[in-house]
Amino acid sequence: MSRDIDGPWEFKGILNDAAENCETNRAAIIDFKGKSYLICHNGALPTGGSHRRSICIDELHYNSNGTIRRVAMTTAGVAAVG
Repeated sequence: MSRDIDGPWEFKGILNDAAENCETNRAAIIDFKGKSYLICHNGALPTGGSHRRSICIDELHYNSNGTIRRVAMTTAGVAAVG
């Protein structure tokens, strides 16, 4: 976490765990219609694994001090945003 995009940075903890069925997790955060979302991937496709990934989207929540609450990857994802 930092007040400046160029740092210095301070470690604040783990944002989310890598999926058990996938070796990597390249997450992104987006803001859309007033909410923040974490986008990442897992290997949950029927022929999935580390190289055939499913996209996961879960809502992101911030604490009052600006830190981000840990995100638990769900299979349901988020409700449709109209």
